[in-house]
Amino acid sequence: MTTSRNAVTALLLTLTIGATTPEPGQAQRRELAQDPALDNLVHPSGYRTADAPITTRKVGRGPRSMVLIAGLGFGAEIFADFMARREAEFTMYPVTLAGFGGTPALPMPAGTTSFGGLPWTRAATNAILALLDRENVGRATLVAHWIGASQIALRLALDHPDRFDAVILIGGVAKVFYVQGGNRAMLEWTPAQHVAFADGMGQRWFKTVTRRTWDDNNFMPFDYAIHPVRALQLWRAAAEPTLPTWIRWLLEFYAQNLGPELLRLTVPTLVIRPGFDDPGFFVDGERTYMRDLCLGSWSGLEGKAPALTFATVSGARLFVMDDQPAALDRLVTGFLTAHR
Repeated sequence: MTTSRNAVTALLLTLTIGATTPEPGQAQRRELAQDPALDNLVHPSGYRTADAPITTRKVGRGPRSMVLIAGLGFGAEIFADFMARREAEFTMYPVTLAGFGGTPALPMPAGTTSFGGLPWTRAATNAILALLDRENVGRATLVAHWIGASQIALRLALDHPDRFDAVILIGGVAKVFYVQGGNRAMLEWTPAQHVAFADGMGQRWFKTVTRRTWDDNNFMPFDYAIHPVRALQLWRAAAEPTLPTWIRWLLEFYAQNLGPELLRLTVPTLVIRPGFDDPGFFVDGERTYMRDLCLGSWSGLEGKAPALTFATVSGARLFVMDDQPAALDRLVTGFLTAHR
């Protein structure tokens, strides 16, 4: 526990220092404000919550089944073009997690509940299993994009390998990992340390962070896509959910470390990683958080988890489906042809 508390303190100090002292090559200072009057761990007064942890619909009439899960900040409409090219091959169920894509979030757990309990994540996982039962789907392909969705897909494949023939993670993330501030030790954290980190960050930082600080310092438009208009559209979509909704989902992601369990994963899984290597990609000083998450978080698993296959798409940012759709299609088609 002491190690985890120190890690939380170190990361907060890193954020604070970065807000006031420009690093070499850093173009702008960042203001990171908190407001002690805020409580972002509860819904705003009068907020109407959801009855179901996911929303979905049916697309296509193909013989194979596919469940597509949109990650944090986004609704399932991000898969529209991806699905349009597969309607003859798959019957698809695009999933939006409660609170995103214009949907209301689930009720908040009691204030004393640890983020490690994963109530929203578990509810979504169970809802996807119920969806398969309701639609009489024997086995399905799982496609997940970004954080949160990656964890749900991997959890399903680990616990119910008989229900899934393949998993594809687009911009998938193994666990929270940031190099900034000397936090490379995060790669070696135990599951218990991840939970302590999430709980500590929730109380010490996210509970009272202001919306302006969140919007100015969270994921940026240039993280999402190469084309500036598309990047701005995606940033605006991710900025629409309430701050408590975002924080609850994000800290449940922080609390998870499936790395040790992935060594026993048996469902063939393709991890498609954006390269973040195009000349226009903006990296602010040492803040390489997107590369850390999408590439670095998998360190130690390549070559050790037999079910995992990795492919990195050059010239793509987080939304590989927008930046490099042809390359994505080749990878997906090749993988699914090999794993029927």
